[in-house]
Amino acid sequence: MSRPIRVLHIIGGGEIGGAEIHILDLARHFSPQEVELHLCCLFPAPLLQRALKQGVQATAVTMRSKVDIVGFWKVLQLTRQIQPSIVHTHGVRANLVGRLAAKIAGVRCTVTTVHSVLENDYPDKLSRWINYWSEKLTAALTERHIVVANFLKKKLCEQGIAPDKVTVIHNGVDDGKFVDAKRKSDLRAEFGIANDAPLVGMVGRFHPVKGHKYLIEAAKEILKINSNVRFLLVGDGFNREMIETVIREEGLEPFFLLTGFREDIADIYRAIDVLALPSLSEGLSLTLMESMLCECPAVATAVGGNPEIVADEKNGLVIPPGDALALAAALLRLIENREESRRFGEAARKTIEERFTAKRMAERTQNLYRELLLGRLGVSG
Repeated sequence: MSRPIRVLHIIGGGEIGGAEIHILDLARHFSPQEVELHLCCLFPAPLLQRALKQGVQATAVTMRSKVDIVGFWKVLQLTRQIQPSIVHTHGVRANLVGRLAAKIAGVRCTVTTVHSVLENDYPDKLSRWINYWSEKLTAALTERHIVVANFLKKKLCEQGIAPDKVTVIHNGVDDGKFVDAKRKSDLRAEFGIANDAPLVGMVGRFHPVKGHKYLIEAAKEILKINSNVRFLLVGDGFNREMIETVIREEGLEPFFLLTGFREDIADIYRAIDVLALPSLSEGLSLTLMESMLCECPAVATAVGGNPEIVADEKNGLVIPPGDALALAAALLRLIENREESRRFGEAARKTIEERFTAKRMAERTQNLYRELLLGRLGVSG
């Protein structure tokens, strides 16, 4: 098999989150001699534009819903046109559409990456039920599930997926993004934040599962003790307006800055003193890994893959989910103990460099592609 493996990745792409960055990092680090990557986005923006800018062969096929027949037909036609050896899907909508299109088009192999726990991504019970059965009914069409953390393999096996059909390939960080960061003072000047003000940052989409409300509750306690602390919220999402309302009603507007989506994420990590990750659920957080690579220590909840990255009291602090007081205490500890914070930051960087790089993630993924096409379907993570 001397020619590169042609792979069609299918994803919603209606936001820039961990799954979207995951694909962009794969595209950047796949060997062109090994993999020819094509991308199909089911929303017209913003992933499509970022992929094209990066040089990825990408197409948008807009689907208004999972049962958009016209949209599905276009995805099927695109699959037939590209003639991939593997269709690789990400997310419930893409899984349903991509698996069916691959089957009808006669694609040799279908792979699905699971980035998070499905039930935690859909707070509405009806949506959760519909998406659960969408996954359940088409799971058999996937030859191999890739999961980005060990705990997700356990979850899938509990749902009836055979262990030898699940491979663990940890998410990885593209360290090339973090070479030319601005000085800390440059970004703080842009935001109007004093260089000596302790700055807590939270980076991620505005979704209830990310736990923004717990940071707001923690901020109220922190500010009683240290009124110089400031809080930076980076990202966008449907829940942003509600969070802004809560901040305003609590009288915390002078202490919070919401930046929206930012491209200069490395500069953000180097400007903040501590990362807060109060999530109620996570897969394997790219935000967490990126901040650690930048020597920014984190306070993270003990959910999902977080404990696979953060070793409590060694390279960061781990707290229970949904506990605003524990979050406040941990953040204050790192704010007030700069030497401990520095030690955690150095250990955090070493953890990422040794175990969680995008290059390693891409190499393991392209090796799995080749193993699957060679028929060694008994290989697991």
